[in-house]
Parts: sequence; C-alpha cells; structure tokens
Amino acid sequence: MKRFANLLRREQGFTLIELIAGIALFSMVAGLIYGVMLFGVRSYNQVSVENKLRDEGDLLMSAIITDMYTFAPHTVSSNGSTLTLSRIEDDGSIVNEEIRIADGKMTFNGATDLRTETTADLIDSSGFILTCSTGTPCESGLIQIKLNLHKEYGGKPFHLSLESTFGF
Repeated sequence: MKRFANLLRREQGFTLIELIAGIALFSMVAGLIYGVMLFGVRSYNQVSVENKLRDEGDLLMSAIITDMYTFAPHTVSSNGSTLTLSRIEDDGSIVNEEIRIADGKMTFNGATDLRTETTADLIDSSGFILTCSTGTPCESGLIQIKLNLHKEYGGKPFHLSLESTFGF
C-alpha cells in the first residue's frame, strides 16, 4: 500500500515532446471518429430521402392503378400528361375521369386526392404513354406510366424514376 502511495506522490511529469505526441495521436483518432460518424449520418439521411421518394412513387402508382380498376373505363385516351378514362353508364350518359400530372403534382378530376399528396415534385418528363390495340380512343391496350420524382434535402437534389406498364 505504501508503494502505491509513493507512486502517487511522485512529481515527475510529461515532457513537451510526449505531450505533443499525445495530442497529435488524440487529434488523429478524434478526426477519424468524426469522419466515420459524419459519413454515417449523411448515409442515413440519403437513404431516408430515397426511401421517402420510393414510398411516394409507389403511392402514386397505386393510386393510378386503383383508380383505373375501380372506375372501370370503357375507353382510355391520353395526351401525355393527362389520362382520360371514359365510361358509359346504364342510362347512356358518358362519365369521364381525368388523371393529370401538372405543376409538379398529380390530380384526379382537377382535385388533389389525399392519396396523392406528396412532398416530392413530379418533374415535366413524367406522364402517360398509351398503346392501343384498337383505334383511338382505346378500348384495350397498354398504359405506360412514367413518374420522375424530385426532392431537395439539405441543399442536395434527389431524383427517382419509376416506370410501370399494365394492360386494360
């Protein structure tokens, strides 16, 4: 016990060279840890934004396809940014529904649907391509949907392109 107490009373310190070497080593280790943590935080944010874009794109695709099948159109027409669904009612009247991509958003009959409210913007190259097996307007064919989503986060732009083709 006396030996331990004597070691504590020793008045010998560090030399300047030992102190500089210790601070340099500490700085390198701290810089390395900071770099790794910063990389991890940036990667987490990037993955979070990309997942959010994917979720919003899936939501928009799902809303379009659900609307197509629940509306059950007899004919479909498109001008690129608008998909027009037409159905003939039992009384002979024609009911139309429009799915439009304009001003960075998707609307159903001119109104933004709660299902399609997104934080990302749809850029101009988003739209619909209609391939008909019959004349125009189409009674059967393929609809290709192309959605290009854009979102800025932390001053960095993020883009996601989704394409889907289905028949009607």
